[in-house]
Amino acid sequence: MKAYISGLISDAVRQISPSEAEEVLGSGNFDISYPKSGFGDYATNVAMMLFKKFNVVPAENPVDFAKQLAEKLVELDGGYTFSNIEAQNGFINFTISPRVLLNTLSEIIEAKENYGKVDLGQGQKVLVEYFQPNIAKPLHLGHLRTAIIGDSLFKILGFSNYQTESDTHLGDWGTQFGLLMLAYKKWGDAETVKQDPITELNKLYVRINTEMEADPELREQGKAEFVKLEQGDSENEELWKQFKEWSWQEFGIIYDDLGVRKADNDWPESFYMDKMPAVIEQLKAKNLLVESQGAQIVNLEDYGLGVAVVVKSDGGTTYLLRDLATYIFRKQQGFEKQIYVVDNRQSHALAQTFKILELLGVITSPTEAVHIAYGVLSLPEGQMSTRKGTMVGAKELIQKAQEKALEIINEKNPGLQNKEAVSKQVMQAALKYFDLSHNYKSDIVFTWDKALSFEGNTGPYLQYTHARINGILRKTQGIAVEQIDQNIALEDIEQLLLRKLQKFPEIITQTAENFSPNIISNYLFELSQIFNSFYEAVPILKETDSAKQNIRIKIIIGTAQVLKNGLNLLGIPAPEEM
Repeated sequence: MKAYISGLISDAVRQISPSEAEEVLGSGNFDISYPKSGFGDYATNVAMMLFKKFNVVPAENPVDFAKQLAEKLVELDGGYTFSNIEAQNGFINFTISPRVLLNTLSEIIEAKENYGKVDLGQGQKVLVEYFQPNIAKPLHLGHLRTAIIGDSLFKILGFSNYQTESDTHLGDWGTQFGLLMLAYKKWGDAETVKQDPITELNKLYVRINTEMEADPELREQGKAEFVKLEQGDSENEELWKQFKEWSWQEFGIIYDDLGVRKADNDWPESFYMDKMPAVIEQLKAKNLLVESQGAQIVNLEDYGLGVAVVVKSDGGTTYLLRDLATYIFRKQQGFEKQIYVVDNRQSHALAQTFKILELLGVITSPTEAVHIAYGVLSLPEGQMSTRKGTMVGAKELIQKAQEKALEIINEKNPGLQNKEAVSKQVMQAALKYFDLSHNYKSDIVFTWDKALSFEGNTGPYLQYTHARINGILRKTQGIAVEQIDQNIALEDIEQLLLRKLQKFPEIITQTAENFSPNIISNYLFELSQIFNSFYEAVPILKETDSAKQNIRIKIIIGTAQVLKNGLNLLGIPAPEEM
């Protein structure tokens, strides 16, 4: 609709001022917003913006020009799309006609799960990297953020016609594994570790970090163990493989219990071992690599990014070098855009990576590499740390959330079939919506009460609304539903709900452009509120006028479909009964 309005404005200006129109219009993209209630469905200040560009002004002032422009817009639209186009204080407000609203309803019912799809991506091949756990470490709440946000963005971009694939980029390489191997060799007991691998390995990792505070030499020993791994030491390689196998068993909770889609590609950090030498040669060829105190670096001081260490003084490779090799390899696979769902503490490191890739000529546009720098998830007492052992486990969170969901279901609907399955769906909604309803850039302080609330602006509330709608629809079975009567008079609350449904494709576009699932979250919450007001305001099952009953059944079918489509994009199940 915004594109239609922009086109209408362009045509109107061409008729008002043919000689200056093209220069005044420029790109033809105008700021069109959603105004406050009572001011139509769309609004624009385009008249005030364009007025100052004319050499020969078409009116005495911007307010008069807005009135002139609105009159021309009414003439061009012919009253088909908009029932009212009105100038107010220099702004122009647009109100969608009931006919268009009813056509939209028909479109929703016909398109079903495809309603809302947009062609923003035009088939562009995109790689979304998310859920990057490290082997031999337990999953904590921080891992949930990248998994939940990344999984949702993957779905949203696919719905926007991007050719989308995903990659976990498992952290299975680096000095920390040398430290862990050293700790395992010094203090580890094989039989004890086998009983609960990740918990016991994490204890060893915490211990080595604690011991290093008193004995810094341990860090050098750990670094040496990693260098041995890089050089193919058989003992360290066997340990590394075992740690990795145990870890994948742990990571299954994200895919199986939380309902996150498993990645299309499995290219961990170690995958790039044989690809890093070529990157070093590329850096040398561009005269970017210099030696400094035994290390090989790229000096980015001129760009305000400091010094980027590529190879350490002991010969060990860095995350930076692996990140460079990662981007280059994935671009060679045809990915035109790479999206990194990584917390904001990595902003400097990724900025260095992207700048070096730009200097190499690998990145030619800032839109090719995007960092979704999400905020840190912390406990009320402070941030979480693996090294300090201050972790809240993902298993603990998911288990408690599902137990809470089951308690509520037993209280509200004890006769519900498949209560265990539904409680799992409710748990997923509670955890995912708690995250996705925030702007991803925000830091979030996790508390049980907020995450597991089943009232207000929550995932379970949206699920309950969807289930409530389906309960109504089950009661309408047997009522003949006919074609929509285009001449039916709509109640105000019916129009309000239809207007909200009509905006769904634009919400998808806005969400995909900004990589912000909270836009969809807020929309679905508002949609649910409007629906519940609609249901309280007008009769459906008891309506005696068959035409009115017919349109209301159609409206609730359309609402259920849009709600389900939106929840799917957030990775949240939409149960039909709760």
